[in-house]
Amino acid sequence: MTLLERYLFKRAITYAAASLASLVLIVWIVQALARIDIIKTSASAAGNIFWIALMLLPDLTAGVVPFAVLIGAIQALNSLNTDSERPVIAASGASQSVIAKPIIALGLIGGLLILFIAHIIGPASASAFQNGIRSINADTITLFLQPGRFERVQPGLVVSIGAARGSTVESLVIADTRDGTTDLTYFAREAKILKQDDQSLLLLYDGQLHRRSKSDGGISVIEFQTYAFDLAELKPATQGDWIRASERSTFDLIWPDPNDTLYQTRPAVLTEELTDRMTNWLYALAFALWAVVVAGQPRTNRQGTGPAMALGLIGGLGLKAIGFVTLSLIEESFIWVLVTYALPLSAITLNAVLIMRDFNLSRWSLFEKFANASYRIGKAIGPWMPFRQSARGAAGR
Repeated sequence: MTLLERYLFKRAITYAAASLASLVLIVWIVQALARIDIIKTSASAAGNIFWIALMLLPDLTAGVVPFAVLIGAIQALNSLNTDSERPVIAASGASQSVIAKPIIALGLIGGLLILFIAHIIGPASASAFQNGIRSINADTITLFLQPGRFERVQPGLVVSIGAARGSTVESLVIADTRDGTTDLTYFAREAKILKQDDQSLLLLYDGQLHRRSKSDGGISVIEFQTYAFDLAELKPATQGDWIRASERSTFDLIWPDPNDTLYQTRPAVLTEELTDRMTNWLYALAFALWAVVVAGQPRTNRQGTGPAMALGLIGGLGLKAIGFVTLSLIEESFIWVLVTYALPLSAITLNAVLIMRDFNLSRWSLFEKFANASYRIGKAIGPWMPFRQSARGAAGR
């Protein structure tokens, strides 16, 4: 890189790192608070909650890296215009590639970080998180539930035991109303906590399952000899899917065991997880190029920086939202795998073409209308903003 490119790259990576830290912290707090109810039923959970929440960080980081790249790149490019540096660069005869190269480098670094998390750190952290939840639920059932009492261990999930002897529970009752269409009640003469392949399972013996439809009130009764529950969410694990696709290594996703129950019954779940890991990093590069398109051209201070950031975020959120939809449709048809790959690759190609043709988005009529509308909205709500009112009060004094 030239001196100018290194200068821009340093700015962009600083802004991106700050944005990444802020986004991860916000999302992590929200996710941790959503799961804080697990400490209500287990003393050991209260001590492990921080560690379990920490295991959420890798996946959360991989999810927000593309947006951190987008925000950091646009902030860096906007700062060049705000400081009148971008017009000087253009006047010196420098091509658009001088601006694009450091931003593309930032996108590639973000993509490599996502790949590292998705294929190495992510599966291990997902497994540690689920095992931590399984351990807490196992302790809840065998150590902390009071015999003869009905305890709510999760919203919509009530458990009662007759007695507990080590990992064995007598007279277990589980009432599950989390499903919006069916109420489930499990009765078991005996239940045991079983360790299998480093996973904790709850096995119910000699019992009944009562299903009640919420629509018509109809009840059906199913008797069973054994029934398996995944202790991570206390849901039936009859399909052997207690080892989730997110917990599996990329090698296991590409070459799954032919005898794997999940692979035999729901192979599309493994394909969906593999596709997600293989495509997510492309969004970092696509967002970096999009940042150059929306904010890379020289602009006057009168045009402002808000429209570029707003349009950048709208485009990024829209592309990512479509990607989520196509990813969720993979179980219906394999064609959605190709669509999921095509989305970020098409965005990368389109943005690269626009940059090579030196496309100036700020001169596009639609962008001008958007900028004018943003200016009018800001002017209309400006007098009602707290800082404006404080300034008026200070001026009055």
